Amino acid sequence: MYPEKTIWAWTGYTYEEYLKDKEIMKYLDVVVDGQFVQALHNPKLEWKGSSNQRVIDVKKTQEQGKVVLFDNYIH
Repeated sequence: MYPEKTIWAWTGYTYEEYLKDKEIMKYLDVVVDGQFVQALHNPKLEWKGSSNQRVIDVKKTQEQGKVVLFDNYIH
């Protein structure tokens, strides 16, 4: 839909429990999943607020049938 853009979404749900079968996933490139947990908060993390969250490459995840973390993600 927007080949020159990378479309991101943040959600409190995990990919496995909710997102993998949702229609919206075909429009997304990256999803940050999982609830924000204050006790796991780390301000040095890129693109996520707590260490339990994952930065997921949606296209690669769908191709491989397993969660694949975003290549450019450095935790």
